[in-house]
Amino acid sequence: MLALPVLYGTAALALGLLPAPHRPPTQGQPTLPVYLISNGWHVWVALPARTERDETDWGAWLAGSSLAERLAEDDYVAFGWGDRDFYLNTRRPVDFRPDLALAALLGRGPAAMHVMRVPEAALTGSELKTRRLEVDALQYHALAAYIQTGFAPGGSGRPQPLTEPGFGLDDAFFEATGRYSPFRTCNEWVGAGLRAAGLKAGWWTPFPYGLMQGA
Repeated sequence: MLALPVLYGTAALALGLLPAPHRPPTQGQPTLPVYLISNGWHVWVALPARTERDETDWGAWLAGSSLAERLAEDDYVAFGWGDRDFYLNTRRPVDFRPDLALAALLGRGPAAMHVMRVPEAALTGSELKTRRLEVDALQYHALAAYIQTGFAPGGSGRPQPLTEPGFGLDDAFFEATGRYSPFRTCNEWVGAGLRAAGLKAGWWTPFPYGLMQGA
């Protein structure tokens, strides 16, 4: 039993630092920036709320939520996935409870999508730890489609906001697909999206360093 955490950590380190196959943006094609945001233990992926070159409008996608009404043209929308109970009940470090963490690791409860409005100026400043990625249209479409499949649709086929409030006025929680596990962590959810879009990430990214390297 004592060897299991060591084996897990070793595998996470090795596979997180080993880049999976990826490609640069197609030469000669226009690109747009997306960002990874890390607080040291959790990573969100942030995409432009609206772009001139792409039909994806995240305000329209999130229509019906209070967050959608607050999105401006130059904002980014950051997406993070994780265990619902842990998300909602661990709003500050002092709220950490071992029983919630264990339940999340065992995949006992449903997942939630945490969505944040992030002004573009905040991403290019020094307050947040970010990694900027330039993506072409195909990479953006693949990443956006992956994020959308992470939402559990309601009867209308649209994302379902949770009744529980976010951390502030500029974020909200939504129903999500899948269940958290030691192998499918919040950070690995982001890593899987990057790999699906042909963007640089580790082969397995249960921890932030497999995503934020190269920042």
